[in-house]
Amino acid sequence: MFTKVLIPIDFSVASMSVAQRLREIPGVREVVLFHARVLAGPLPDSGVLGGMKEALAAQGFSVETVVAEDDGTDIPDRILSAAAGTGAGLIAMGVRDQGLLRNLFSGNVAAAVLRDARIHVLIVPQSDGAERPPLFARLLVPTDLSVPAPEVRSLIETPAGDGTAVLLHVVEQGRTEQEAGARLTHLKESLVPRGREVRVLVRTGNPPRTICAVADEIGASAVVIPRIGKRDAAGSAPLGSVTGAVVECVRWPILVLAIPVSLQIETRELRSEEFALAAEIWTDYHQLKADPETDRVFGVFADGTLVAVARCRRHPDGYEVDGVFTPVRFRGRGYARRVMDALVEACQHDTLYMHSVLNLVEFYGMYGFVPIPESDLPPTIRARFAFALGEMEGANVQPMRRTAGPFRRRARDSGRPQSS
Repeated sequence: MFTKVLIPIDFSVASMSVAQRLREIPGVREVVLFHARVLAGPLPDSGVLGGMKEALAAQGFSVETVVAEDDGTDIPDRILSAAAGTGAGLIAMGVRDQGLLRNLFSGNVAAAVLRDARIHVLIVPQSDGAERPPLFARLLVPTDLSVPAPEVRSLIETPAGDGTAVLLHVVEQGRTEQEAGARLTHLKESLVPRGREVRVLVRTGNPPRTICAVADEIGASAVVIPRIGKRDAAGSAPLGSVTGAVVECVRWPILVLAIPVSLQIETRELRSEEFALAAEIWTDYHQLKADPETDRVFGVFADGTLVAVARCRRHPDGYEVDGVFTPVRFRGRGYARRVMDALVEACQHDTLYMHSVLNLVEFYGMYGFVPIPESDLPPTIRARFAFALGEMEGANVQPMRRTAGPFRRRARDSGRPQSS
């Protein structure tokens, strides 16, 4: 599963201890021992790196050592660059104190790598001297009850002697455990563990805190969790909210898997009974409301969650496009482009007007909108920006018009729309 692993080495006991536990990681055949030089720091101890290389080679691993000179970039960036350049599928890092991960933006190297990596990351806290089971002997596997990813299935089904795996689902307050328990049991029955006992556990509470509490309760040798869960997959955050919180509270080794999440994306016009969903989206955008008598509202749904909206409003003397908005947590995924595609396709038979913020003029130009003088706006649409007193540019607004006609979006897409 983890054919090639990169181990960052800063010559601390914690960083080097990971190499000593390499045989506990299933599937590893190739190892990259990586050291990032700091100009103000000591020269890398080639003797130590060489000794580690020889010891690992004696165990049957193919070993490469890489020393990255200080090029002015941060150490986490150099680690991530080395992982990409060497084709490593896993970064395994030892940390002296797991508490250093409690703030993923603290500047700590391990925290920054974990936050920004796009491949699997294993964090192993330095042993306190107590005897610990092998890394993957006693797994805690939180699940949202979706079909297990191949990486998760592989870990559970890899022979582990008398090892165990606990499938945990946390039911949040207001829901029942019975249905979750049945689905969790069905998930367990779909697995084919070899020499590993698989148990299921359903708890009610706050997901991150419950996961960390159960890890302590069972004495987990490792917590296995995806980088992004279903609840965060529609957004652009590099680390999901639950995973980020678990990383900050767990005291055991944690494997964060970079598993692709497939979302069902649906773009369509909202029904009038769904206008309240758009109003929730618009809470942070002028608190707009939709009126079934005058408005057509279009939206993008990601796995049933509304992630972007746009409105076409009928005025007495024309049609205005506004309310094009994507909440911050969902930006960077092209949802605004999708919702504008739907709106213009549906409303192409009417001349459309809009007040665009200046930095999005080029984006709306892809849809056939062209800048016009304020005086060319229909009176009732122009009245919406009467406060500008004829100086819309000073208000960061550019009037635009799209003449009725077939929809054909231009291929060039240099804009990154967030709101109009």
